[in-house]
Amino acid sequence: MNFIRTLALLAAPLFLVLSCSSTMKVNSQFSTPEISGRTFNLESMTETTERRFVDDLAFYVTNDETHLYVLVDFVSSRRFQNAREFGFSLYVDGSSSNRRSFGVTYPTGIYYQLGNYPGAQKGYLEEPNWSNMPENRSIKEAAERSSYRNALLVQRQSRRDPMQPFPMPIAQLDAQSLRLHLDDDGRTGRISFAIPLQTLSTSQFSPDIRPGETVDIGFEIDPVRLHDMTIRSGAPLVTSETASGQARSDADQEERERVTRLLRRMGDPYETWVRVTLAQPN
Repeated sequence: MNFIRTLALLAAPLFLVLSCSSTMKVNSQFSTPEISGRTFNLESMTETTERRFVDDLAFYVTNDETHLYVLVDFVSSRRFQNAREFGFSLYVDGSSSNRRSFGVTYPTGIYYQLGNYPGAQKGYLEEPNWSNMPENRSIKEAAERSSYRNALLVQRQSRRDPMQPFPMPIAQLDAQSLRLHLDDDGRTGRISFAIPLQTLSTSQFSPDIRPGETVDIGFEIDPVRLHDMTIRSGAPLVTSETASGQARSDADQEERERVTRLLRRMGDPYETWVRVTLAQPN
């Protein structure tokens, strides 16, 4: 069975449970967070905005006439580790938009950035000791730095448009009024998003929404749907266990064990949505 199809089938029950849970409804607060210092972050929102919990994330949301501001706190260290490895996506869908019409993935994830190094993605997932090998440490460190310096964007006009995120350095996004920041203390993290509401000459990337509109905001970590996943089930798996020449006689059993091992390595897919009514100026 095709590798990605196998993973999707095994992960489907979890996504079904997450998708069917009741959607939280939130009213945004009309305010512009205070940005202090040279580094953009939305830490001031923790003192002025209500903290809300959804699953094992906490978030704060405000807006003004030009931007939507979202601050995400990872309550679970395991969930944050999964985000660091496979990327964290924030989607904003207007009332007339299709699902996942506009999205920002930040950080992009170590796994995504390892695609710049031949064979690294496969080794990272399938070889338990890959990251500890001296020749691979510098590759992983470089991928992690790139994960924090870049973002992936999705901007779709209809549901028929493919999910094809395109990479952008966060410095270039900053010039387009889309600002991102990650605080990482090693165990948990906090991500700041300032997203332009409208597409203008000075803000080319936006969900095209307005104050007063009700939007759906999605939080997602999805190793299964990474668009650049190129591993094929027909390729032989070379790990520390099989390097000695051991071979399993039952190919189907080997495939099932392989998929189970990779699912455990990638962690649980995560998807949750909240419905936010944007505030209007008084």
